[in-house]
Amino acid sequence: MKVEATWKKNYQVTVNARQFEIPVDEAPEFSGEDTGMMPTELFLCSLASCFCLAIVYVASRKKTVLKDLKVDVTGEKNGRKFLFSKCIINVESSIARSNLEDLVDSAKRYCFITNTIKGGCPIEYSINPDLGSM
Repeated sequence: MKVEATWKKNYQVTVNARQFEIPVDEAPEFSGEDTGMMPTELFLCSLASCFCLAIVYVASRKKTVLKDLKVDVTGEKNGRKFLFSKCIINVESSIARSNLEDLVDSAKRYCFITNTIKGGCPIEYSINPDLGSM
């Protein structure tokens, strides 16, 4: 799985994944022009959407009918360390609370994003040597 970010101007970037394109920018208070979501917002979007789909997956396996489902994520930022110190996942649905609790508990196993965050993921950096000689 691979995505690509290409700088356009100022703090504007276009991110491509498969045939999809997402504009990324910073908010004006961070010197951006507000032409897209901020990377931190995209991070929270990844967390919310992945956990939402994990619940849908578990519900289908358990033959639980979902009429509605909403997952929102709040990130508490530590600006000094440039990281989120905590992410809070809130799940809402009109199904019975006990059923929703069961789905949420089971979905924890299938969410790539939460599992990656909890387990930690080594990051390696590389520089394309051919680009430096241009």
